[in-house]
Amino acid sequence: MLGTVLVPLDGSTFAEAALPIAAKLVRTAQGRLHIFVAHQAVVPVVGMWEMVGPPEQLNEEQRRWETAYLSETAAGLGQVGDGPVRTHHTDGRPGEGICEEAGEIGADLIVMATHGRGALGRMWLGSVADFVVRHTTIPVLLVHPERDSKPSPGIALQGILVPVDLSAESEAVLDAVLTITKLTQAHVTLLHVVQLLFEVSEPTLPYPIPVDPVIINQLRTDAESRLERLAERFRQRGMGVSTRVVIGASAAGAVLDALEEPGFDMVAMTTHGTRGLRRFLLGGVTDKVIRGARKPVLVLRPPGMDR
Repeated sequence: MLGTVLVPLDGSTFAEAALPIAAKLVRTAQGRLHIFVAHQAVVPVVGMWEMVGPPEQLNEEQRRWETAYLSETAAGLGQVGDGPVRTHHTDGRPGEGICEEAGEIGADLIVMATHGRGALGRMWLGSVADFVVRHTTIPVLLVHPERDSKPSPGIALQGILVPVDLSAESEAVLDAVLTITKLTQAHVTLLHVVQLLFEVSEPTLPYPIPVDPVIINQLRTDAESRLERLAERFRQRGMGVSTRVVIGASAAGAVLDALEEPGFDMVAMTTHGTRGLRRFLLGGVTDKVIRGARKPVLVLRPPGMDR
């Protein structure tokens, strides 16, 4: 069920690029759309390396602007889902505020831009969006706005690419995909990449080593069988699904290449792989896909994972 969707904003058109797809999902689900702004106090520099506390008047003016911005944005969206858009305005760091607000309102999905500079000069990429992905177990739909472009009202979700590495963690995103697929009737493609090179951490073997062709064939056969079993979860609900196993040198590269195909409008992944490390794939497959994709990326941190 997709009952509550939260969209963090910062006053920029970059951040607002998340609104069309969020509003479309909420309207279809007849859910509730919430928009959010975190107020951060500005500390002005008055001399070389000298900083003073901001005048309260400046903060009050800033808060009034943020409140007016939220009201105007909500009014511009009108009725979305089961009623008017709800607005939320809190003090504090944006990343922490988004995670806390999402928990308080019981959000089923967070939709946000991956970058953009707002009226207060904040950057999303590498900071706010990255923090949210790392610190919430709520699915996060990341939208990649183009510079100097306006949000497009015509968001289509006809095909969703779902890379899985056959671990329980990577399959955790399937429930979120099922929810979105039920709303959009999108066709799902389950993808597994068999890598030609095996990366090792042994100091005496500093470089990846080739995988034996016999092993590659066995990995491909095992993957095909596992993907078919996962596909049954979609077929039993009458949803369109297909499976694909590819062999390549780079899992992230294979995912990004597939995502560029015309039939895909979104990619959905978890933040954990099968390397036995209880960590996020910063610099790994998920991180590379998030930063390299030009289409929306649905990301989920499975519950119980280390931060």
